[in-house]
Amino acid sequence: MNDRFWRRRRRELNRKIEKMVIAVMADVHDRWRWLLDPAHGYSVKGAYQYPTSVDESPERELVDDVWLKQVPLKVSLFAWRLFRNRLPTKDNLLRQHVLHSDNVNCVGGCGSLENVEHLFLGCDFFGRVWTQVLLWLGLSYVAPVGCRDHYLQFGHMAGLPHFSHSFLQLIWLACVWTTWKERNNRIFTQKATSISILSDRVKLLSFQWLKARLHSFAFSYHDWWQHPMSCMGIFM
Repeated sequence: MNDRFWRRRRRELNRKIEKMVIAVMADVHDRWRWLLDPAHGYSVKGAYQYPTSVDESPERELVDDVWLKQVPLKVSLFAWRLFRNRLPTKDNLLRQHVLHSDNVNCVGGCGSLENVEHLFLGCDFFGRVWTQVLLWLGLSYVAPVGCRDHYLQFGHMAGLPHFSHSFLQLIWLACVWTTWKERNNRIFTQKATSISILSDRVKLLSFQWLKARLHSFAFSYHDWWQHPMSCMGIFM
């Protein structure tokens, strides 16, 4: 992963350096012009700060959003890798020449290529986990096809109060973590679990995270199972 990081970093630096160009102006003598600071010209400090600066973007805000204190660190790290397409999904393993092209189908049995968007959102089998979870929460919405957009929409559900967002983000992380664990279980042990059991695992896992790490969460598992929105402080 370090090699890939530095290769990508070098490409980013090269793209930024390409913007440090010479301006050739008509009807005047050619001259050097430092486009990053036309007023004061070139400086070592300015040249260093530009390629090494960190852009504040929605992507960075999204990354910061996965580090929930109620969620185990390994799950937040997993989500961090998911959003960057750095999980060892079969399409990534194929590109790295780890798998052969005849072994890249999704383990859900749908016959499609396994990539991040398909595995966690588009698979005919694993996609039903979201259906069950939404039924449990009593919510419905048109889901985006990308994992980033899906997380943002699910975790910031329109019409729900701001204090509910961390609960919904936690449930989203429990869903993708459960899916990934089931995917690995099918590959390495050849054992499959039903959708109903997987959705129950999402409920149990999210409850365990809340109970262990959120001291103000005083509800029982039965309460969480039957009335999740009320446990979040939402009364619909």
